[in-house]
Order: sequence, then C-alpha cells, then structure tokens
Amino acid sequence: MENRTLHTRFAALAIGVAVAVCAIAAICLLFPAQSQVRDGMEYGYVYSGVKSSSVDFAEAAMSDESLVVFGSSELSTPRRLVPQVPAAVFGEADYGLRLMLVGEAFDQSLWHAIALGAYDSAGLPGDKAVIIVTPGWFADGGQDAETFKTRFSFSLYQRFCANSDVPAEAKDYIRTRLAESGIDATQLDAATPTLPQDYLNGLTFGVLDDLKLRQGLLEVRDKGTNLVTSDAPATPDFTALRAEAEKTAAEMSTNNDWGLEDAFYAEQLEPALADLAGSRADETYSDTPEYDDLSCFLDIADACGIETLVVLSPEMGPYYDYIGIGKDVRTACYDRVRSIVASHSGVTLADFSDREYEKYFLYDIVHFGWTGWVDVEQSIYQFAKGGA
Repeated sequence: MENRTLHTRFAALAIGVAVAVCAIAAICLLFPAQSQVRDGMEYGYVYSGVKSSSVDFAEAAMSDESLVVFGSSELSTPRRLVPQVPAAVFGEADYGLRLMLVGEAFDQSLWHAIALGAYDSAGLPGDKAVIIVTPGWFADGGQDAETFKTRFSFSLYQRFCANSDVPAEAKDYIRTRLAESGIDATQLDAATPTLPQDYLNGLTFGVLDDLKLRQGLLEVRDKGTNLVTSDAPATPDFTALRAEAEKTAAEMSTNNDWGLEDAFYAEQLEPALADLAGSRADETYSDTPEYDDLSCFLDIADACGIETLVVLSPEMGPYYDYIGIGKDVRTACYDRVRSIVASHSGVTLADFSDREYEKYFLYDIVHFGWTGWVDVEQSIYQFAKGGA
C-alpha cells in the first residue's frame, strides 16, 4: 500500500511538472523571445521600463552607430511639448548616430550602475555611454526603498553579477546597497548562487522575469518607428535648431516670467505656489548615498573600458530659490558631482549647471526644454563623434 501511495505521489508530481513545462512552453510560443525585433524599425527612442530592463531586446535593436544614453524621466518628454527631443532630432535624420535611451522615472545612479554592468555584458557599441545626472537625485535621505523596489530588475541584476569585467568591490557595494534598499536576500543570493536552493531560485526568478519582459515587449514592439536611412547633412545644424527652439519656446511660454511651458505653469505650478514658498529650506543635498552610487557607476565604466559622458542637468534657479533650496546648496551639489567626475578616468563632463536662470533651458522645473535639449544633443553628438 505504501509503495502504491509513493508511486501515486511521484506520478502526480511528474504530471504536475509536465503540465508546468507545457504551460511555460505555450507561453513562450505566445510571447516571442526578448531578442526579437522587427526589421527596419527604430526602438531606441521608445520610453519604456520594460525595454530598458531587456538587454537582449536593446542589443538586437542597436547597431554600430548606436549610443546608449542612461537617464530618467527627462527621457519621457513628448515632442508635442518640446519638438527638439532626441526622437525628433536624431530619430528623423540619418546623422550616423542612433541613441538607445535606457531608463525611466525613478531610475537613479544605483539602478544605472546595475544596468551599465548588464549592458556591458552584451557589449556597448563603440565602448561609449552617456548618463544624464539630475540634481534632484541627491535629495536628503536618498531614494526610498519602496520606490526603488518598483524599478528593480532581477534580470538586469543577474546579468550584472555575471559580468566578469565588473570589479568584485563594485559587486559587493551594489549588493549592500540593494539590501539597504529592501531587495530580499533570496533574490540577491539567486543572482549569485552558491547553494542548491540559490540555483533553483535563480532559475525560477529568471523564468518569471523573462516571461514578464516578453509580455511587456509585445507593446514595445508596436511603438517602434521606421528606421531612418535617408541622406542628411554631414552634421546637425545646431545653430539653426537652437534658433528654432527659441522661437518655439517663446510661443509656448507666455503666461510666466520663468520660461516654463504655459500648461505646466497654469495647471500644476501656479495653484501650488503659495504653499511651496520656503517649503524645502531644510534641504542640504548632502545626506544621501547617491554620490557614492554615482561614483560606483563610473568605477564600473572605468573597469569595463567604457568611455563615459556625464551630462549634469541644472535646476530651475528661480523656482528652487523660491522653495528655499538656495544657490549655495545647489552649488555644493554640482561641485561634488564635478569632483566625482574628475576623480575618474575616461569621463567627459557636459556641465549645464550654469544654465539655472536661462529661460527655455527647462520646460518645467526639472526637465530639459527647448534650448536645453538642443544643447544636450550637441554635447552628445560631439562626444559620440570624438569631438566633431
């Protein structure tokens, strides 16, 4: 009787495993592999966390002319508000440069450090990369754990850990920071397995994450645009682009003196101004691990032989003066970023911190605006072309 019971249990287990395997196989057939992209389509300018977390998809969508740009919410700015965004400038003319935008809102230096190591495992075209650094990342207290956990990608972290070019010190630092950010030890151990259960968990997490990314990429593939192959001038005419940007900005910013887009000012900022006065006077931009996270990103870039452009975004001077984060606090933040950049080899700094009071450089209080994107794109183009 006991043998029959044991045989029954094994049979049930075998059937269960077979059903699970068939189910996974069916799902895999329904959702194409991450590496599948549509011929003749451009995906570099699609703003998507799913795309950013899929190295296989990005690798398949890139060419030798591609340059990976790590960033945050500024990558989401639509061209209806700022017609000078990269999708319009580089995505609609063939200048021999295609951008692969990686990241979305709430992705900061820790996330980017992991992504950099993961993307390097596949090889970055030209061994170059760009990171857009936002001063708001350095707010006291650092990024809260719950926000970070919404953006953590097991797939990226697993590939990061598997990259032998990433120094052990950087891997140890990242693991510690992930634990501090609320990522549970089971996932951390699964990405660097030593025990049998770690390997099993790694397989489970990997399969589940793969299926989630495959499903999400179905929508991403529909957002691609036709790949531009038409002739264009040898280089973008940034002088003409900036003149057009100033004209557009003047037409879209008419109800405020700060050079902000009309709807943003009228609907989001103006109603809150009375409550915002002096509201962040205690902010120091000093009590945060973000500076060490940025340094780790550059450590990884150096170790992997990746030449890096750091784009330092300004804050909106008049607005931050108004809410109480004084120029001295902001200057100290910029200085620390400059110091970190200067302490690493192979890093170029595009420093726009002196544009805090320049109208139209930002279209809201944080994100690049009409002239801002033109100047940032010029710095990216020159970096990609070796100072051209």
